[in-house]
Amino acid sequence: MKDLIWKSRFYFTHFSHNLSQHRFLSLCATTSFYFLFTLIPFIILIFLILSKWVSNSDVIFNELQNITSNLLPEISEKIMLQVKKFTSSSKGLGWFWFFILFWAASPLANSIRKNFLIIFNRKIKRKFYVNKFIDITILLLVIFLFFSYIFISKYLVNLAGLFHSLIPVSEKSVLLILFSSISLIIFVAIFYKIMTPEKKLPQSLLLIGAAASCFVWIFLHEMFDLIMSMSQSYGIFYGSMRNLFISLIWLFLNIAGFLIGVELIAFIFNLEVYKFRSLFLQPSKSLLKIFFQSHITRLQKNDVLFSYGMPSTSVYFIVDGQIKTTINGHERLFHNNQYFGELSVINNTKRLGEAVVVSDWAKIIKIPNSTFKKLLSEDLEFQNYILKNLNKIIIN
Repeated sequence: MKDLIWKSRFYFTHFSHNLSQHRFLSLCATTSFYFLFTLIPFIILIFLILSKWVSNSDVIFNELQNITSNLLPEISEKIMLQVKKFTSSSKGLGWFWFFILFWAASPLANSIRKNFLIIFNRKIKRKFYVNKFIDITILLLVIFLFFSYIFISKYLVNLAGLFHSLIPVSEKSVLLILFSSISLIIFVAIFYKIMTPEKKLPQSLLLIGAAASCFVWIFLHEMFDLIMSMSQSYGIFYGSMRNLFISLIWLFLNIAGFLIGVELIAFIFNLEVYKFRSLFLQPSKSLLKIFFQSHITRLQKNDVLFSYGMPSTSVYFIVDGQIKTTINGHERLFHNNQYFGELSVINNTKRLGEAVVVSDWAKIIKIPNSTFKKLLSEDLEFQNYILKNLNKIIIN
């Protein structure tokens, strides 16, 4: 039980650290602004494109109205009124107007794309027109996913009815909610897959993140009446702007639900890196016992860890015992909770000396080259810690 509590606290602490490091609330606020700014041209764009594929455009309009009412409950009616007015009077829009609409809606895709880069700690430099092309491509993919979701949703009622006839004890409404949730999770996971800059993510991890986002959305919508009841007094402060303020808050919460799934995916994917980070910065018996028992290698006296000219594939952390390194005739002795071998890994050079066990026995942990460099490039606190220790070595 004690280990479970410690592990839960470890996960919570590092997940919270990630949210703080990524300025999660600022990301949600920025995306909410872009979403509100680009919503009308984006909805018009979806309606105009999909209405050319579907004979009954009222179906699409109703689906769009449902989505906007979920995202912006207080002002969705006014938004859809403007959309209907524009589309009914502009049915003959040419390619130029489609281009304008794509361009006007692209800041939303740009904001979401940058959010993924920030959360996964990636920096990708591209030219302006390349980014715009990518953003427009993302919008097309979103429209395609939306069209697919509408198409599948039409058959979920029939599917729920079929299962109800096969299993009479089941509730049709419950089955419909279940099938809708599963389809939503799949579509969100596909969107995560499209947007993520990390191409090695397991499919199961994408589904976990998507499920977390959908759970937050369901929880928010269950709490909707309570949130609305708490907002009655906002009219005193905001007057006629009350509805806009409530819609912005609601939009912020929904986007937070979407991005929390991305944060969860990035956290689980990099979990091993966070464990090694703690090994350097906050080593403890609980950490070693819970996470690193299988990583520990036991060595005997005079065992050689590396010698001159060997490839630099690892940094070594000492759990117990003493290790002596000799570089250019200069000897250093390392003890418990100390590390060595990082300099040649940082410089991408072969070993410049040797490391030998001088105690009767020693226990060490090998930190892979890739993990150490990932930590060094993405974590400022870890980077400062390593540089501070390197400065001490140089001074001494």
